[in-house]
Amino acid sequence: MKKIFYFMLSAAVFTFTACHKDENDVKDSGQENYRGFDGKDYTVHNFVYQTFGAYYYWSNNVPSRINFENFDTPYDVLESFREETDRFSDVLDNYTETTKYFDNDYKTDGTNYALYYADKTSDNIVAALTYVYSGSPAEKAGLKRGDVITAVNGTKLTASNYGTLLNETVCTYTYKTISPTTVDGETKIEWENSEEKTTEAVTKIDMKIDPVLKVKTFLVDGKIIGYFLYDSFTQDTKTIMNAVEKLQAAQITDLVLDLRLNGGGYVTTLDTLASMLVPDGNEGNVFIRTEYNSLVSKFLEEEDPDFNKEYFVPISPKLNLSTLYVLISGSTASASEELISGLSPYMNIVIIGEKNSYGKFTSNVLINDDEDEGVDDNGTPYSEWAAYVSIACCKNSLGEMKFAKGFQPQYVVKDTYRELGTLEEPLFSQAVSLITGKTVAKKASAEVVFDCFGSSLGTFGKPEITKAAMICKPNFKKH
Repeated sequence: MKKIFYFMLSAAVFTFTACHKDENDVKDSGQENYRGFDGKDYTVHNFVYQTFGAYYYWSNNVPSRINFENFDTPYDVLESFREETDRFSDVLDNYTETTKYFDNDYKTDGTNYALYYADKTSDNIVAALTYVYSGSPAEKAGLKRGDVITAVNGTKLTASNYGTLLNETVCTYTYKTISPTTVDGETKIEWENSEEKTTEAVTKIDMKIDPVLKVKTFLVDGKIIGYFLYDSFTQDTKTIMNAVEKLQAAQITDLVLDLRLNGGGYVTTLDTLASMLVPDGNEGNVFIRTEYNSLVSKFLEEEDPDFNKEYFVPISPKLNLSTLYVLISGSTASASEELISGLSPYMNIVIIGEKNSYGKFTSNVLINDDEDEGVDDNGTPYSEWAAYVSIACCKNSLGEMKFAKGFQPQYVVKDTYRELGTLEEPLFSQAVSLITGKTVAKKASAEVVFDCFGSSLGTFGKPEITKAAMICKPNFKKH
């Protein structure tokens, strides 16, 4: 990749001038890094500037000249030319750790949670657990989806301290449990009056989380309904093939794919899942079209005239269904959204959720500075610095990209924090009702969660960069 990067730079019409002190007030120290007249090391600034200039989908935003001494950090260099709609590109100083994140390998206690204000009159915060991973320290401590954390290590969560407290390596959680209650004949969700409990100390550990969280089948009114809860598009295609194989063996008539926790991942895994889901007869048809900047497009087209297309491939197992029911949340992003977009020209996609999906419409590459040897002024190896670059805009076979602001659910259903993959869980229950044509009984069909406290302040638990990640690997060839 980096060899191609420098090949592309030398061939580009776009002229990079960051290396020339007469144009950018940067002097050559006689080493491989770049020193300003102020004595500061600008090697990483230069790496960010040149990498985004070559690969960035909006490379026209990158100026032909730049004075690094105007920017305190490499992050500021990116911000100076970031496209307004680009929420996804980043500059990182932990490349080795980040590459593990994309394969669901990170330090965690096993909790995913959404933050809300606890009431209307204070800055108290609560963390409602959206999922607790199997075998995790949090699960072993008794925490589960639907628990509401009110304090950590004896200190109540507030708007000013929640970030520090929830990121502690060792946490003693004080929590209550969501439960339905009836108020004036209407069923609502309530948590404040439930019994308060406290866990023993929960220690975060390095976990490699299996992205296939649940695969189940339900026999309802003669329909064999499959349920597939998928956490992340890691590089492990074998896990999703095994999951689909189980569903195929069960001879399911319908499938509900739960992507509420799925923030995306690798295009290679996305292609595999899409090929197993698309109806028969579409092998060889276009799944995704990608648009790059003119420099990348020119280079890739010389290597492969079909450089900007991903195709459905012949694969086994295969489900061959005409309709796919997808459960989403505000955390459903990137590869998950592209799956919906890419399949929609070929089959009926029914989207069910409480709110729009995230709206991650770019594909990204992660490129580290492995050409510069040594460390920066703070002792961080140059090779740990990386650019997470929005390299392409993703569209379906019809040239459509309809999710810049996220996909809107066709059926808006409140998420009540019930256990996922049960008939009592309202999003899945809605899908089952649509499949069978009959309303499935729920214990609390009119439940609402935290409605009086406004929208969620965000979902947390996974590393931030993995929450909207689609990792593209263009078919570069070495020169």
